[in-house]
Amino acid sequence: MRLYRRNENRRGLTMIELLVAVVVLAILAGVAIPIYGKFVRNSRLTEATAKIGEIATAAKAYAMENPDAAGNPIWPSGSTGIVDLTSTELFSYAITAGGGGNANSTAITITARGNSGNKMAGVSVVGTVPNINSNCGRPVATGL
Repeated sequence: MRLYRRNENRRGLTMIELLVAVVVLAILAGVAIPIYGKFVRNSRLTEATAKIGEIATAAKAYAMENPDAAGNPIWPSGSTGIVDLTSTELFSYAITAGGGGNANSTAITITARGNSGNKMAGVSVVGTVPNINSNCGRPVATGL
């Protein structure tokens, strides 16, 4: 009878209990790691969308302050020094399409491209301002 009696002073975990704990932790890690990766990438995209908004605001201010001979606002062309297009650690920025054109009827496109050598390489975020009276709208990210 002594062999079948449970030892009341026994302490510690059995192998089955340890295996169950390891399996539960593996499942939790398998779910949490991809979600964390998406969270980090979205936070990096926030930098690009915020900077695109700043560039759009500066371009609209430039267009209002620099009209052509007929009094029409003119978009800045390229990096004329009035709009801050300096690269950050993750993205480089550019203004294209419509640079120097009539801001009342011409659109500009502001592009943030992921710098090579970092985790955002190959990602582009594009925002378009249809005319001086429009907002940038929601920038579109590609290459995710």
